[in-house]
Amino acid sequence: MSKIWKVAVIGTGDMGKQHIKGWQLAGHEVVSVTDIDLQRARELATQFNVKQVYQDYKEAIVDRDVEIVSVCLPLALHAPVTIFAAEQGKHIFCEKPLARNFREVADMEEAVRKAGVQFGLGLQRNLSVGVQTARQYVQEGRLGRPVIFHNDSLAQIRPKRVMHDADGNGGPLMDLGCHYYIMWQTVFASRPKTVYARGQLLAKDREELAHIAKLAYDTAQVTIEYETGDVGIFTVSWGLPPGVKLKAHVDRLYGPKGGLEGGFNNNAAKLTFYDGDQVSELHLESYASLHNEQFRLFVDALNEGKPAPVGFEAGKDVLALTLAIFRSIETGEVIDFGSTIE
Repeated sequence: MSKIWKVAVIGTGDMGKQHIKGWQLAGHEVVSVTDIDLQRARELATQFNVKQVYQDYKEAIVDRDVEIVSVCLPLALHAPVTIFAAEQGKHIFCEKPLARNFREVADMEEAVRKAGVQFGLGLQRNLSVGVQTARQYVQEGRLGRPVIFHNDSLAQIRPKRVMHDADGNGGPLMDLGCHYYIMWQTVFASRPKTVYARGQLLAKDREELAHIAKLAYDTAQVTIEYETGDVGIFTVSWGLPPGVKLKAHVDRLYGPKGGLEGGFNNNAAKLTFYDGDQVSELHLESYASLHNEQFRLFVDALNEGKPAPVGFEAGKDVLALTLAIFRSIETGEVIDFGSTIE
């Protein structure tokens, strides 16, 4: 019988809820949930039949029963919680993005290395069958080369205001963009060559954000050329007005022979394939839960004594690209990705 791992979930927001569900679907035991909002943590514990509730993450992590710490906290807390968990000899699975800067990454890596534990990173959308299908079609030459991958995301101000804080979650380019950056790298099977971006603050005068000392860019246009000549384009805004009905465009991947469109990295079960003048629907067999799948892969690695399939290296790739995007916005220049970003 496969080992049932005991997990402490730290943070009970939307992602914490997804982690609890994912770990339980994967057949493992969530032994505790932790949140500074104790009432929210208690409600979630009751909903998912979790026995122990904490307000202090350190109390949860030192529990001798805990083997894996699942970190679902704002970005600024990823480093301190990861480091503390490693020092207690616990394996860590941390939500994306990895960290705010490479100094934090170095401290996290050092703690994990010294403790001899494993670290996994939550980039579950990259497991979607849409991403894998796009990679197959591009690498088989069915769309021709180069290809253009255009992704669009529009939203109102986020309910978690920390997501708009430049020193917190860093806005959509840091918090959301990582899913697209890792997807482009996967589909193109290539490394970034040049980065150009423009950023705006559409919500800078909104009263709901007045308490934040430094706002992150809430709106941006990003263009990244890869060594293969392929291009990723990301347009995003978290600054639209309340109740707005404007929707984002469907994601599109196209080249000289044809294209694909659909929800590539959201576990969609259908893509549309444009092959010359022919149009067909691709019905894909999607996972029941991408969170379940990422935890299964992480635990398989633990059981086999291997590094996590997605960890520091993927996180550092994404962070370097994100910092290059910010640098391009701030300087107005095209950034040569071969230069030192750290």
